[in-house]
Order: sequence, then C-alpha cells, then structure tokens
Amino acid sequence: MIDHQKVMRPLVKLIAVILVLGAGVAVMGYFMRTSVEATKQDKVVFEPRVEFVDLVVDAYKVEVSAQGLVEPVTQTIIISEVAGAIEFVSPKLNAGGRFAKGESMLKVSSADYQAQLAQAKSSVADAEFQIIQEEARAVQAMRDWKKIGRGGEPGKLVTREPQLKSARAKLAAAQANVVQAQRDLEKTEIKAPYDCMVSSASVDDGGYLPKGGRVAEVYTASKMQVRLPLSLEDVSYLPKTLVGVTVAVRAEVGRASKVWTGSIIRSEGKIDRATHTMMIVVEMHEADGDGVFKVPPMGLFVKGEFDGVVFENAVKLPREALRSDDAVWLIDQANKLVVRKVKVERSERDYVVVTDGLNDGERIITSPIELPVSGMKVVPVSKQTNKLN
Repeated sequence: MIDHQKVMRPLVKLIAVILVLGAGVAVMGYFMRTSVEATKQDKVVFEPRVEFVDLVVDAYKVEVSAQGLVEPVTQTIIISEVAGAIEFVSPKLNAGGRFAKGESMLKVSSADYQAQLAQAKSSVADAEFQIIQEEARAVQAMRDWKKIGRGGEPGKLVTREPQLKSARAKLAAAQANVVQAQRDLEKTEIKAPYDCMVSSASVDDGGYLPKGGRVAEVYTASKMQVRLPLSLEDVSYLPKTLVGVTVAVRAEVGRASKVWTGSIIRSEGKIDRATHTMMIVVEMHEADGDGVFKVPPMGLFVKGEFDGVVFENAVKLPREALRSDDAVWLIDQANKLVVRKVKVERSERDYVVVTDGLNDGERIITSPIELPVSGMKVVPVSKQTNKLN
C-alpha cells in the first residue's frame, strides 16, 4: 500500500523552491527595467579669500624709546655753619624762588663773630710781640755768655730756643684763629652755591638759626636730567659711543605737547637683574630750550626717543603677517600661497622689521587661513600698502 504523506513532502519542497526562484527572477527583472543612472559632478576646489599688503623695501631707522621722571642734576640741602639771630631773609627764599650763584639768601647777626675776629687778631699781635721779646732775650743771653767767657757751645736754654719755638707756635695758632673767625663771619651771610631754584625753605624773619640748622633745599635751575631704562636689545641699536647721542624728550605740559633736546651724558653701567635693563642718563640745558619751560620741570614724566642704527633694505610688516618659526605667507603671480622663511631684525608691539627674505612689490598675506597648504589657490583682497614711516 502506498504512503501518500511520504510522496507529498518532496513535492511540496520542490514547489516552494520553484516559487522562491520565480520571485527572485521577477524582482531582478523589475530592477533591471527600472535602473537609475548616476549623475556626474565636477570636483569643487576651495579657494579662501585672503587679505594682503604690497611690500615696500626701504631704509628703516630704529627708534628706541623709554620713559622716566625728570630730576635735577644737582640737589642740595643748605645748612647754617654758624648760629645766630636771623636778620635778613631774601623774599625769594620760598618754594619756586630762583637765585643766581653768589646771591644773598639769608643773614644772621654778625656782632659776636666780629668780636671773635677782633679777639683773634689781638692774639696774633700778642704772639708777634712775644716772638720779638724772645728773640731780643736770646741775643742778650749770647752776649752775656761771651762776657763770662765760658767755653763750648751754649745750651738751648741759653739761646732761648724752646721759648722761641713756643712763641712761634702760639703765633701760628693765633693766625689760624683769625682765619677761622674770618670764615665764621663770612658764613653769617648764606649765599646761593650755584644758579638754583628753591624746592623748600625752613626759615623765617626774626627767628634763630642754630649751628647746623636747615635753611633750604635747592636744585639746579639751568639743567635737568632723566634716567631712562633701556633693554639690552635697545642699547645694541644705539651707537657704540653713547655719550653725546642726541635724545628728543617729549611730554604733555597742560594741553600742549612739548619737546626738549637732550643728550646722553653717561650710562650707569650696571644691569637690573629683574628687568634686564640699563639706566641711561640724559641731560637737558636751558640754552637748548625756549618758551616758559626751557627745561622740563622737576618731577615731570617724560618720554625719551633715541635715533638708532639704519637698515638700508628693510620691510616693516604688521605683526599678524608673521607666522610661526619666522615664516610669512606670500601670494605668487598665479595667486598661489607660498611659505617663506625671513630674518626678523626687530619686533615691536604692532609690527616687525624684516631685513632679509622679502622683495619689493611682493604680496604678503595678513589674514588667517584655517588649513594653509603651500601651493593652494587663494583669492587675494588688497588691504593696504605697507610703509616704513
């Protein structure tokens, strides 16, 4: 007897396979009939827009500057070397008063010092008289020695040598006292030690001035100085012989800008370890100025400007044009980016000075580029033309 189930199972599997294959062929045929053709697109090249400046090669003079406070060249505290009642005070002996060298500033009572001088001169006369007496006694003693007829040399007491030596010493001391008394008398009048201006005064009419008492503080009126700290790099741009180098000293006086001409008189030589700077001292004279302030007033904050060395072929670039490792980005004739190393001679806050690696008329990029590649195409946009002045 035939088993129907065993016969039907293979038949069902075969029918299932045929259906799957038929479905696959149908789907394949559909996709072949409805295939989509891919579209072709041209390659897009990114060309960034960049700002640039045209280079101008020219002579460049290094300008060095520093700031400092004006100080007097000489500042003196005047004290009295004698004591006495104040008899005269100059009306100019106040802050801001000006005196010529040797002009009287103050007088104290001189009566006591005139008496001391007279006493000293009297002592000189007495000493001179005593010497004459001792010399006469010495002559008489020698006569007596010879009359007595004693042989040998007379002793020092016979010739009165010790008495004469003492009398001459007293005369020298008396003469020294005269000189001292004369000086004390002269010092009762205090005079200006040089052409000066009064910074402060400490006396009044009718007062008493003790010995060593403070009279006034004065300073030079005809010349001033300013100490300017320069970095070692800045000093290297100045002439080797610093003394005599001209300096323009600038300041704002009220609403006006004022310029004085000064010159370097010395450098202090030592280096400040904290700032690595050297102090340069600049002096200004009245003869070089004009107007109300022929020299800058004491305490004024000024700026000193020095003319340094000159580089004949240099380019002044905006600081943003300098890239890392002292490189710059240029635009060639085909508007492609070129990376070039340059020699930076000096860096300032807003610009750098290049002395080698650049040519006149070249275009240098000043704007940033996100992914700079040498040889990439750029779209140049002119910004300005650089100048050295």
